[in-house]
Amino acid sequence: MPTRVATPCLTPRCPAVAGRSGLCAGHARSYERRRGTAAQRGYGWSWQVRRRRILARDPICRHESGCTEPSVEVDHIIPKALGGDDDPSNLRGTCVYHNRSRRPERV
Repeated sequence: MPTRVATPCLTPRCPAVAGRSGLCAGHARSYERRRGTAAQRGYGWSWQVRRRRILARDPICRHESGCTEPSVEVDHIIPKALGGDDDPSNLRGTCVYHNRSRRPERV
């Protein structure tokens, strides 16, 4: 079975070998501490309940393109960074591709 080629850490001037995240163990821990936990970022227990309800409401991707993939992620129509909230009218179920692609129509 082939082994994965070792790659350097993405942090500038770090000589350590990177893990799956692209960062060495020390820099990955530092990044997670700065980023905070899911609950600290506003995605705790109440978000998980809301997420399940939205995915039950929208079993098929609701992106404007007419995608027919199953919804597996919840997207904010108006992003939280631009003043959107977690109200169900501002949330929609999307496929992975459309939730992670940042297209001009989302802004």
